[in-house]
Amino acid sequence: MKNFMITYTIRKEKMKRHSAAIMRCGAIKGGVRSVGLWKRNGRSGRRGERVLKSQPGWRGVNQVRRLRILMTVIAVVILISVTAGLLLVWYQLHPSLEKELFASSAPEYSEPVQSSAASSAPDLLVLVGSGRGLMEGVVPDLTEQDGVQVDKRLAAAYEEMKKAAADSGVALKITRGYVTAEQQEALYKQKVQELVAAGYTQVRAEDTAQSLVERGGYSEYQTGLAVDFELTGGTGGAQSEWLLVNGPQYGFVLRYPENKTSVTQKNAEPQHFRYVGQENAQRMRQMGFCLEEYVSYLSKQSKK
Repeated sequence: MKNFMITYTIRKEKMKRHSAAIMRCGAIKGGVRSVGLWKRNGRSGRRGERVLKSQPGWRGVNQVRRLRILMTVIAVVILISVTAGLLLVWYQLHPSLEKELFASSAPEYSEPVQSSAASSAPDLLVLVGSGRGLMEGVVPDLTEQDGVQVDKRLAAAYEEMKKAAADSGVALKITRGYVTAEQQEALYKQKVQELVAAGYTQVRAEDTAQSLVERGGYSEYQTGLAVDFELTGGTGGAQSEWLLVNGPQYGFVLRYPENKTSVTQKNAEPQHFRYVGQENAQRMRQMGFCLEEYVSYLSKQSKK
């Protein structure tokens, strides 16, 4: 009887251990982890309640974060687009403001060397235009070419250039040259009247006209060194191409190149050339400078 009781007790303990092992395996397979196996309840020794916790949903959290980031990026892009659109509309409605902003962002250049009032002719490199007036008393010594008045200093160079072009089958002709301050002011006022007739207000017409036609005293044509050539083929025609290639050899440079509008503050004028002398013209071409850049370069070199 004693042996039977011992055997029964051993088997009972094995069965308890086996049952506990099965329960632990079931908990692990179900993706559940038990925290705190049991509690003793007084003397009864009964098991307390199990405390179970599930694994946190990290994938869901990451998806929410990515969604928030994407929404933020989209909002920023929309804000930038709306701001750019509003600025564009504002500039179109206020052209004078756009002009002021553009002018303020333009590079500053050293003041060019101006001819003194005692001089009878302007310097070959004098800069004249919007904001740069020709000094009073500076009057060019004029002659006539193709029925147009020009500075005498360019006459011989032009005649030589015209003959060389003719030998190449290209006919050159000057269509515009020297004008007085009074003539230039009349051209400016005429442009203002045309803009007013087109529906511009007086203030806007005057502001726009100054970007198209200089006022009297601010025109490069008053130097007698600026000339317009007849371009029968337009830009890219025979005269235009020949002048661009051969003009500097005779002292003539394109005054307002298309790739220098941010520097000159003027739209491209393929017919408008400036006589600066043979040496200056060839150096400008070698350096790739327009007149503003070349004058600034010489000014800096003289200070070294």
